[in-house]
Amino acid sequence: MAVDVDWARVATEFHRDRDVIATRTAINASRVDLAEFTGAVEGLVSGPDRDPAAVTAAVRGLWSQAARQPGASFLLGFSLYAEVQHGWELSADTDNMAVLIESVRETWLTARTAVDDGQERALVDLLVRHLGDLLAAFEMENGLNCSCALETIQAAGQVADGTAAVLADLDALTGDAPTTHGVAGAGAAPVTPAGLLRRVLEAHHLYFDGVRLSAQTILEHVLGEVEVEEVEARAAALQQALMDERLAVDVYQSELRAHVMALTALAARLRSTALSGLTFPGLKVTYVVPFTARGATDNLARDNERLVAAVRRHGHRLIGTGPLAPLQVRDLELSDIWSHGRDEVFSEATESELEPTAYQVVTAVLPDLWIQPRAPGLPRLGPYRVEIRFSSFGNHHVRVSGPVQPADDDRPPGYHDLNQALRRGSGFMGAEDVVLDSGGQVHGSVGQLAAAVVEMVSGWDDLLEVRKLRCHVDPAIDTHALITVPEAFVRTPTEPGAPPVSVEATGEQILDAVGPLLLIPAERTAAGLEEWLRYADPGLDADIPNFLGQLAPLDSLAVQTARSTCLYTPGLPDWSLLGTSELVEFVVSSRALIRQWNNHLQEAVDVATTMLRRRLAGESLKTDEVRLLRLRLADHGALIRQQRALLHSEELARSPGHRHILDNLLHTSGASRLEAELATSIGELDELYTQLGDDAAAVEEARTAAYQNLVGLILFVLALFSLADLFGFVNDSVFPARTPTAVVAAELVTYALAIVGLAVWGVIGYRRSTRG
Repeated sequence: MAVDVDWARVATEFHRDRDVIATRTAINASRVDLAEFTGAVEGLVSGPDRDPAAVTAAVRGLWSQAARQPGASFLLGFSLYAEVQHGWELSADTDNMAVLIESVRETWLTARTAVDDGQERALVDLLVRHLGDLLAAFEMENGLNCSCALETIQAAGQVADGTAAVLADLDALTGDAPTTHGVAGAGAAPVTPAGLLRRVLEAHHLYFDGVRLSAQTILEHVLGEVEVEEVEARAAALQQALMDERLAVDVYQSELRAHVMALTALAARLRSTALSGLTFPGLKVTYVVPFTARGATDNLARDNERLVAAVRRHGHRLIGTGPLAPLQVRDLELSDIWSHGRDEVFSEATESELEPTAYQVVTAVLPDLWIQPRAPGLPRLGPYRVEIRFSSFGNHHVRVSGPVQPADDDRPPGYHDLNQALRRGSGFMGAEDVVLDSGGQVHGSVGQLAAAVVEMVSGWDDLLEVRKLRCHVDPAIDTHALITVPEAFVRTPTEPGAPPVSVEATGEQILDAVGPLLLIPAERTAAGLEEWLRYADPGLDADIPNFLGQLAPLDSLAVQTARSTCLYTPGLPDWSLLGTSELVEFVVSSRALIRQWNNHLQEAVDVATTMLRRRLAGESLKTDEVRLLRLRLADHGALIRQQRALLHSEELARSPGHRHILDNLLHTSGASRLEAELATSIGELDELYTQLGDDAAAVEEARTAAYQNLVGLILFVLALFSLADLFGFVNDSVFPARTPTAVVAAELVTYALAIVGLAVWGVIGYRRSTRG
């Protein structure tokens, strides 16, 4: 018996939100085992990497089951297709989806011979071909996240053209017009497998063809090949495509709308701002990836000082030990903003003419880095200089600095290059090939390379003679992009009818043109090229519009988010920009350190909380145990307070101007928010310290009471024996012959009362000794 499927429900759920309830319900009613089907598709969303061989074997078994029932093979094929689309709707991690796609394509080549119905077999052929086009769709999404128009055009075109070819073959197979397949609106014939496939293909063709047009428009504008009028015309054409009924019922309509919005916003900015002629000659980017380190002790400050000293002393052992290994290790020559004023300080205690700076750095220089975009034909970017900077303060970081364009590109960087540079510093940049001159493994991003570098550092404990060296890095959260703009230009007409000329831009003009790009961090997967165009300008920080403060030169721009910093200082020499950049790198690399402080405090808080819970559960605590924990809490609190105080002290930067910039950066980078969380943890620590102090006093009081009770008990027992001896002496002296019965009774009553008193006193003493 043929499989019975409610294709109308399947179509509705798939187009509306890529749901798979209807397809799984149909699978459950067919001869395909639902449990085995579920096992074959599990892990598509955020699951562990699947074994291709295991997935292939599972899918091959499913095809065999489906071949025994008419219609089940197309149902299985579409169900697998729907599972991939459902997973893609939920996650940008498509590795397991690609494994399933390849397994379906490979196994269908042999499984198709077992399907008796030629029409069904041909429909599955077309469906599997279309499923293969999703691999190019994944590449298109990578192009969007890279903000790479060329990769997007090529991949979107492959999907659109491939879908058009499948549609043409579907027409040839059915021999009917599209409207006869039950895919039209109200009053249409019941949905059939062929009709469902047609609607899916039509929606895909409209969407990916639209993405190709949008990407082509942006690429041509970046290259200066189209003007604003053409951008507006293409945006209008895509707006018309949104109204097509074949797309109106599909989730791709919302995705194409994002591309239309980007083109519309681009045209609006070209009309109202200086975006079109805005260029940044000499634009440079520095990626700062902070990491923290710990040794064998609980003293974070001492561990960091020992690590820096060990790298300085044994750094020569690290050179040439692997593809990521340093080429040289040396003290970093910092600008004099860290030592300003110290040349006049004399310390009598150390008999030194110079006071050392509070911030000292040793750097390990790695081989140069290159970034190769994955779109065919694009040149690589670089070289980038890579360093591991070890700081006595503890804000260690991997530093990657270099250009935003290929070396042979004579075109001055514009908004597109700026956007790509900023996205590379986020966790949402698409995959690129990141390699070092020394060869070795190819990494997918700057963050992945930094993680591999920090993992290497964690293995240096023997080479550096540092016990239990442990490092932690989280590039997706902490990577920061510092954009330095030596100069910027806009095109301005000198007089009516005359061609525009380039003049130096002001910070205000730059913000008008690319404000959302500089003020909104890249914190999400891109829905289109130049994602920033779709956002409103949030405006400058009301408290600190320019973190240079009173030292900001005219027309400058110094803005920062938690993920990026833009520094445009026209009129200032390079040496001034160098010092300010060091301040920025110091602050953004301190964010991970502040979190480490907080985690360090929480470790102590957790131990203290556990001890208090033991006491509340009735367990007796030892005095030494409580005192030692109190001492540990005190040490933790003192250490973190000392480190935090140094962050705000003049010991870092004695110049009032530089200290002012540091304070502003702590606010704009989000470090002040982390410090607020740290202050909360310090408050918890202080409260627990007080509670443990009360507990320690209670334990000591109970210990004293127990000792006093023991002494009292001994004395009371002795008193009882003495009383017995006294009664015996009295009886022998007064009644030498025989003690009267009344006297004996009185003596016994007295002795019993004494014993009762001892018991009552003992109970009271016991309760006192166990109180608290």
